[in-house]
Amino acid sequence: MLTTLIAFLIVLGILIFIHELGHFLAARHVGVRVEAFSVGFPPTLWGKKIGDTEYRISWIPVGGYVKLFGQNVNDEDPDDPTNYASKTLFQRLYILTAGPLMNLLFALIFMPLVFWIGMETPAYLDDSPRIKDVQNGSYSQQLGIQANDEIIAVNGTFVKNWEELHNAMGRISPAESLIFDIDRGGNSIYIEGSGIEMHRSGSMGWSPYLAPIVGGFSSRSPAEQAGIQIGDKITRINELVIRDWSDISPSVQKIMKEDGKKAKSPGSTLTVELERNAEVEFVEVTPFFETNFQRWLLGMSMSKKFRSHSLGESVVLGISRLWFITKATFSFLGQIFKGEGSMDDLGGPVKIGMVIGDAVRSGISDLIFLMAFISLQLGIFNLLPIPALDGGHIFMLLLEKINGKPLSTAIRERTQMIGFSVLIFLMIFVTWNDLVSLL
Repeated sequence: MLTTLIAFLIVLGILIFIHELGHFLAARHVGVRVEAFSVGFPPTLWGKKIGDTEYRISWIPVGGYVKLFGQNVNDEDPDDPTNYASKTLFQRLYILTAGPLMNLLFALIFMPLVFWIGMETPAYLDDSPRIKDVQNGSYSQQLGIQANDEIIAVNGTFVKNWEELHNAMGRISPAESLIFDIDRGGNSIYIEGSGIEMHRSGSMGWSPYLAPIVGGFSSRSPAEQAGIQIGDKITRINELVIRDWSDISPSVQKIMKEDGKKAKSPGSTLTVELERNAEVEFVEVTPFFETNFQRWLLGMSMSKKFRSHSLGESVVLGISRLWFITKATFSFLGQIFKGEGSMDDLGGPVKIGMVIGDAVRSGISDLIFLMAFISLQLGIFNLLPIPALDGGHIFMLLLEKINGKPLSTAIRERTQMIGFSVLIFLMIFVTWNDLVSLL
């Protein structure tokens, strides 16, 4: 828990610092006096004044701000060259956009770094894209895609494994058609769908075959303690046949439930049949009960492969991944705006903290990926035309330009108050969502 909290504060602190640094540097570049530079929202935990600027670390770590001289309506002085109000429309837009652009630049630099360093990925990504199951009600089922179908091509692009399939589908825009070339029992068939429906659904609702090959172990793993090794193929647990990795956990839960075992009465052993070096082995494993999710575990993870790419490939893959995330983000926002999406899918600081903690434990590549992802989201979110956000300030400036004169003080104060109220409500809502999801 402590590790998660520290990681959350450090990661979010870095990304907020980068954002506010963009505003700070742009303001200094055009000669605006910066009165305060804060990571976090008041009250102030620590502060030190250097020159004209007080640098602060504040108690509430979910944001930050740069206080510019003259940005407050009561401090405006168009005759003072260090005053924000004295600057041209272009200069003020430059200051306002610099923060989100710094976040986008961070993501643009660090996402390719993930692919260059390399990271562990599920081994199935190298397997041919043959479908194991199709969820009821999913978009795949609506299109008529079936179990055991193998995807040959997407919109004319041939794919030989799951990774190529994911990349090909990630390049499809909502405006495009979605055409699958499928091998079904030796026969080639074509299925046509819609890019916008694919984006709206969020996922196709199909699952790949996952070979039941052990790729690693958790700490204090019962499976590892019992003698199971990396590379072993699980074929049976007691009398239940294992054909896919997804069969393992349901089989364990079923057996333990039938045995009537509880968390306070451990000791039931499972007979795990496995293949090792073309020979059949039998291992007795005593699972442990995980209380948070109320399930029995063997402490094994599926097979993974470490993959890295050349610098050129990493840049292409990084940009492609950022573009995919950006499209997905705007698609989600569009669904929310039209009332077609669920606000329950929004995550807050608690969920972000948990994800960051998991990434820290997973390794440097996962952490860098998550930081790039969050930085991209911060950049996009801050450009939304919501009062009190950078996008809201930009929108107000553009209204002033169209209007031909500054908006009244009353209008600006009222919109700022509305904006802060919306942000506070949203923060409370997503935090409540996080807490409810943990119950």
